[in-house]
Amino acid sequence: MDHRLELAVNDAVDEVQAVNHFKVFMDKLHNLYSQSNKNSRELMEAAQEVGSQVLKIGRVLNTRWVASSFRSVKAVWRSYEALNRHFENAAGDQTRNGKERQTYRGLARRMQSKEFLCDLGLMYDALSELSNLSQQLQAHSITLLRAEQLLKRTIRVLASFKDSPGEKLEEALKAQALGQFGSVSLESNAKLMPINTKQFLQSLINNMEKRLSFKDEILHDLSILDSSTWPSTPGIRHGESQVKPLCRRFNLCQEQAVNGMRDFIEHPESEPECLKPLIHCMQTIPCSTAECERGFSLMNIVYTDQRSRMLLSSVSNLMMISINGPPVSLFEPSKYVSTWLRSHRSATQARRQSTPQMPEYKQIWKVL
Repeated sequence: MDHRLELAVNDAVDEVQAVNHFKVFMDKLHNLYSQSNKNSRELMEAAQEVGSQVLKIGRVLNTRWVASSFRSVKAVWRSYEALNRHFENAAGDQTRNGKERQTYRGLARRMQSKEFLCDLGLMYDALSELSNLSQQLQAHSITLLRAEQLLKRTIRVLASFKDSPGEKLEEALKAQALGQFGSVSLESNAKLMPINTKQFLQSLINNMEKRLSFKDEILHDLSILDSSTWPSTPGIRHGESQVKPLCRRFNLCQEQAVNGMRDFIEHPESEPECLKPLIHCMQTIPCSTAECERGFSLMNIVYTDQRSRMLLSSVSNLMMISINGPPVSLFEPSKYVSTWLRSHRSATQARRQSTPQMPEYKQIWKVL
């Protein structure tokens, strides 16, 4: 689901052309400081109050990561005054050539425009919600039902932004009315086409609903395990038509699951034992590719250049322990150490057993 979320954001960017102007500006910042150590060093010196935040400015709104886009937008928002001051100083620096000064002058004008500040506030609020959703979808404990709830909730939050601006956009609108954002004087820029807030949010919502469909049959069947979706007075056979297909899908006993469902209806505050196998199966369905990516990262940690002769079975066992085992802080080695000390053979014992023994008559002759 997290990958589909990235694609939904990319579709919204393609539909709303004004977003591309914002994306081009952010990409220009990334290229300006990622490809030149001199520019990066000068920016760090000019923005000491925000520290390493300026280093987080990267490419935004690509098909890869929503979280990285949010970090970039957040870094620009937090270092807004420092960036504007650096651009103005660089534009007046006579040691630079004319092309460089013109580039910095254009960046400063963009930072001083009311339209850009509102666009930045809008993207901050939207990407903040999407980044939070992406991180929740990557959690170990996420289930399909919980993922569906989170997706629908995020869509409702984005829809509310159309009528009531988010925190950062509201702050930007106040600064627009005052003509001042911190120490930065703001002016209107007729050449800059601002992002239509309602159009962008509605496009984002439409693409999320399109990419992240909530009408899958398995989701409809699994929803019966959520008591909040039941009617106020469910019948004793409520949900049987959904439990049975799930049992056939997971090869579980239908009779046991149906009895567990009836117990669940009579006592919704407790989880029946007969229904636990079905609930456990639901919890094993992956909602994102995060677990797979964590597995590849762990394999690179276990299988290194210094351990290149390790057998595949050993790598698999170590990964299984690392993924499913308890953390190292909870490991109690004392009982294993004591067992090893009682049962192991010392080096001296090993040498004695490996040394050939003399025949008995030779030992007697040696004593005599």
